[in-house]
Amino acid sequence: MRLPRAMRMKSRGEFARVRRDGKSFAGRFLVLGVLPEPALDVPFKFGFILTRKVGNAVVRNRIRRRLRSVLSEIGERLQTPGYVVTVARHRAPQATFEELRGDWKKLARRAGILSEGGGV
Repeated sequence: MRLPRAMRMKSRGEFARVRRDGKSFAGRFLVLGVLPEPALDVPFKFGFILTRKVGNAVVRNRIRRRLRSVLSEIGERLQTPGYVVTVARHRAPQATFEELRGDWKKLARRAGILSEGGGV
């Protein structure tokens, strides 16, 4: 699944703003940075950070695809518009899809952006 262009973070300034003004929540495989922005014209803007410490391009792209899949499953349950940055930790390549999904959901709940409604 491809994120709509309006929902992607593209500029360095957006990422820097989330880091400077937002809150971060660390998990086993991921770190989630969240900055609520009620005036945003889309429900959320997402960004991913995967450094070379995570692995080569093939590994980083596989993790990115898995994270986009998690967002496609959970995206409609997110509340409070804002910016969300997901940073993959060096342990992420060893995680299964279910572990990445569980870690992302746990962090989103801690950040208060995921409703508790049923489903995935």
